This record gives sequence, C-alpha cells and structure tokens, in this order.
Amino acid sequence: MSQVSATDDAEDQRTHNDEQLLSQNDVVGLIEEEKINVELLAELPLGISNAGPSQPAGPLTQQSTSNVPLVEDLTPEVAKLEAENDEPTLSELANVMKQVLDVLQDSTIASKSGKDKRSRFWGVYKRVAEEHDSEFLERYATDMDIVLIFSGLFSAVSTSFIVAMEPNLSPDPGDTTNALLKQLVQIGLGNLAEAGSTPADPTSTWSLSAPTLWIQTIAYASLSMSLLAAFGAVLGKQWLGYYKSNRYGRGSQEERGKRRQEKFDGLITWYFDAVVQSFPVLLQISLLLFGIALSANLWYEQASIAWVIIGTTVFGFLFYSLTVMACLISPACPFQTPISTILRVLRVDSKIISPNSGGRSPSE
Repeated sequence: MSQVSATDDAEDQRTHNDEQLLSQNDVVGLIEEEKINVELLAELPLGISNAGPSQPAGPLTQQSTSNVPLVEDLTPEVAKLEAENDEPTLSELANVMKQVLDVLQDSTIASKSGKDKRSRFWGVYKRVAEEHDSEFLERYATDMDIVLIFSGLFSAVSTSFIVAMEPNLSPDPGDTTNALLKQLVQIGLGNLAEAGSTPADPTSTWSLSAPTLWIQTIAYASLSMSLLAAFGAVLGKQWLGYYKSNRYGRGSQEERGKRRQEKFDGLITWYFDAVVQSFPVLLQISLLLFGIALSANLWYEQASIAWVIIGTTVFGFLFYSLTVMACLISPACPFQTPISTILRVLRVDSKIISPNSGGRSPSE
C-alpha cells in the first residue's frame, strides 16, 4: 500500500515539475517576442505611432504580461535607437546644402558683402559687355545676311542685262552676210563696177560708239560693286565670328575683361563700324549705276520708255540724299542709313552742311 502511495506521489511531483517547466518556457518565449517587438519599434520611421504590434489574446498572454518587461523599462535602449534614427543621413545633408547654395546664387547678399570692389566691378563689366556685344553682333550679322541675299539676286539681274547688251561690243556678223549677198546680186546683174573687185568687209569700217562704251562701262561697274559687296559681307561675317569667339579667351575674370576691352578698343581704332557699313553702301551705289546704265541704254533705243526709268532713278536718288542729310543734321532722325554712319565717323556733320549756323546745333 505504501508502495502505491509513493508511486502516486512521484507521478504527481513529475506532473507538477512539467507544468512549471512549460510555464517557464512560455514566459521565456514571450520575453524573446517582446524583445523583437521593441527592436521593430525602434526601427520604425518618425511620425509612426510607437504602439507595439497587437499581442496575442488569451489567458496565457495575460498571465505572462506581469513577468515581461514593459517598453518603458527599456527607455535607455529605445532612446538611443531613436536618437540614431533622428540623425540626418549624408544624402539629406547634401540635399540641404544644395538648396542653400541655390538660394545664395540667386541672392544679392554675397555680391554685397562677400566680394571686394574690384571683383564686383569686373562682374558688372562682364554683364554690361555681354548685353552690348549681343546687340552689336546680332545687328551686324543681320546686315551682312541682307547684303549677301540682295547682292546675289542683284548680280543675277545685272548679269542678264550685260549679256543682252554684249552684241553691241563687237561687229554684227549679219552685216557682213548682208554685204556679201548684195555683192553677189550685183555680180549676177552684170554690175561689176558696183560689185567691186574685192569681197565686201563691213567689219573693217566698224568702230565702237562712245555711248555704247560708257553704258557698258557703267553696267560692268555696277556688277563689280555688287560682287565686291557680297565679298565684303562674307569677310564681315568672318570678322564677327572671330570677335565673338576670341573676345574673352582664358584666365581670371579680370584678365578676360581686359582682353575683351582690348578687342573692343581695336574695333574703334580700326573703324570697324565704318568698314562694315561700307558694304551696304557699295550695294546701293551698284543699284544707282545699274539704273543709270539701263536708262541710257533705253534712251538710244526707245526714249519714251527711258523716261520711266530715268524718273524712278532720280526720285530714288533724291529721296536717299534727303534722308542722309536729315540724319547728319539731327542724330535723333529715325532715317539712319549706312552712308550717314560713315559720314558721321568722318566728321561730316551739321557744321559742314550748314556753315552759317556758327557751330550751333539746330535745337539752339
């Protein structure tokens, strides 16, 4: 009997020990799970609630919560992890610095306090020079393009006119043919005395007339000037390209500014403006000569038609002359022309046109 009782007591003790071991294993598992939840909580980004994940419901959970350390008990470790997460990364710092630099570039604070007067001067000089050069290059490039286009079209028209007048520079072969036929007819009729003993040769007595000579001279001069204007326009484009690409060069801001000023002084010293403006003037003179040659040629062929060309040419010449004189008298005149610019560079101004003014301007 006592042996059976001892066996029962041993079995009860074993069962009690197993229950205690199971309870301890459950508590250890819950503690490990809470540690994992705390680590996940520390890795959460800012702005997300620090409430941990939902815990499994049940009596076992309620039984073990008293033995598991709370989140508040792990404040040193959690605070350390949160401080590490609050520190910005290198990419965030780089983005912030980039934004600050962008703001400073658009601001005038640095130019007012960070630079000395010499640097500010050359900075302002470069800005003003860029504005002047852009306007200068655009204006002259447009003028050269216009000269090239107009001179090409005008040269084609002038060449056609010269080709049409080319037979006047040499004897007409038809005159020789007609003279020989006439001589043959006279021989056939028996008029040997009138036919003569030598073949007829009208070219031996032919000579170039003076009007034809000077008409052809003016026409060829017109064509030559138009081609010369086109050649000058090509050179002008090359000069402008050279100035645009070599005005600054390399070096510091001050060295580049001085080099640009040297190039610009060269433009003024060598009268670049007058030289470039002379190409449109050549084209205008070529047009005037063409009108004179056309009028003279038609005058000897049909005078009534020639009067139309003469009237148009005279009107255009007088109108152009009046605009040039107006520009020389008043610099504010809007009818500025290339020849007025050249005459102004050569000191041909209102004092020469109106010598009785005593050197006073028209406004006085």
